[in-house]
Amino acid sequence: MPEFHPAAHRRIGHAALGLTVVACALALHFGTVPRAGIELALDLIALASFGTVFLIERRTPFLGLRVVWAAAAVLLVTAVLLPPQGSRDIWSYAAYGRMATTHHVNPYVHRPSEFPTDPAVQRMAPGWRHTRTVYGPVFTGLSAAGMAAAGRAALPERLFFQGMAALAVVAAMALLARSGAGPAAVAWVGINPAVIAVVGGGHNDVLLGAAVLAGVIAAQRKRAALAGAFLAIGVLVKVSGLLPLVAVLAWLALRRGWRPAFIAAATSAALIGGGYLLVGGPAALQPLTGAASYRSRASFWDQPAAWVGRHLLGWGPVHPGAVTTAAGLAVLSAAAIVVAARLRDADPAVLAGGAALVYLLGAAYVLPWYAGWALPVLALAWRSRLAVVAMLQAGALLVVYADGPGVEPDLLHAVMRNVGTVLLPVAELLTLLALVAVSGWRVSSMVRGTVRRSHAPAPAPVG
Repeated sequence: MPEFHPAAHRRIGHAALGLTVVACALALHFGTVPRAGIELALDLIALASFGTVFLIERRTPFLGLRVVWAAAAVLLVTAVLLPPQGSRDIWSYAAYGRMATTHHVNPYVHRPSEFPTDPAVQRMAPGWRHTRTVYGPVFTGLSAAGMAAAGRAALPERLFFQGMAALAVVAAMALLARSGAGPAAVAWVGINPAVIAVVGGGHNDVLLGAAVLAGVIAAQRKRAALAGAFLAIGVLVKVSGLLPLVAVLAWLALRRGWRPAFIAAATSAALIGGGYLLVGGPAALQPLTGAASYRSRASFWDQPAAWVGRHLLGWGPVHPGAVTTAAGLAVLSAAAIVVAARLRDADPAVLAGGAALVYLLGAAYVLPWYAGWALPVLALAWRSRLAVVAMLQAGALLVVYADGPGVEPDLLHAVMRNVGTVLLPVAELLTLLALVAVSGWRVSSMVRGTVRRSHAPAPAPVG
């Protein structure tokens, strides 16, 4: 960055903040398939401006809480008022909620296609009408309560889910502000184009992210039971919250002792087990096995892995379940290495965010709104390399999914498809490999240091 007077830095920073708000709000409006080129341009402007805000903030802090809250309010209100574009997940949430309250059936056992005349089912993406819910009991309960009040109309249904996502972001911002994390951490969530896009789609991923953030702050404050409760709530929104939960439990065991770790683990286990027992026990977990064959186009396990297997290894068609199993084992192994490397010198925010980031980089099925799992908690460590990597990936996913399904096969579509299905997955794989390699080296160094200390001769007695 060229040498400027601090006052010039602040002016540039405020201009970048304003441009972030304008571009992000307009991208929400233009997020339709026929206008994918406009949305793409606006997303790039918003992400570049957001990055500029934080580059300047690192060098010359200029953000104030009032300005951040005002900018976030504009974006959140816009995200809630505008109808969701692209993804139809919000109507799946509504359909599952209506199944429980209107049709009085268990959405973990029954399918939306059994109620073809239900208006929420008709608004769902056709490909998902035959799937049972994979969301946790807490979110299913919230969906049912909201749909009982919303009725059959589309407007109150979408406002409920978009409003709930916005409230989760507000809660995360309030937690960050009360924890003393500073205006930059609050802005990392409140004006983040990737987070605002999650709210615009009404996705539940920011609920998981807010719960993980609350659990980490509770762990930092030595409130083990509360930490376990919040992290369990995250798992009961989406089962992917298990990775941050285990990472925080490991940190508690090493840094606070086995008793706090046991209290947090027992609290989490009781809440998670009780929640799933209330909605059917093992039957409520069966839909998760059906999701094991899903692969997203921005994952290395889709086209790049298939090309390697077919052209370099001579493999024939591989069963999707086998691919997803391999991806799951790889993610678990990588997450264990990344967390182990940082247990001694990192706070639980880095561990929880790092565990979620490993999933986002290496899983077989990842979508742009999954960034809502990691970005809120990484706001506590927004200067860290892991936070930067998480933001870069979130921005890249936001951009490559701007074209959406159904775009005419023009040049933009062709370029974005190649970027999204080849370049980005390969970049994610290389990033994950580098992260694991660095973490593995740190783990081996710690082990060698421990071995050397254990074999060192005892000091000679004085006198």
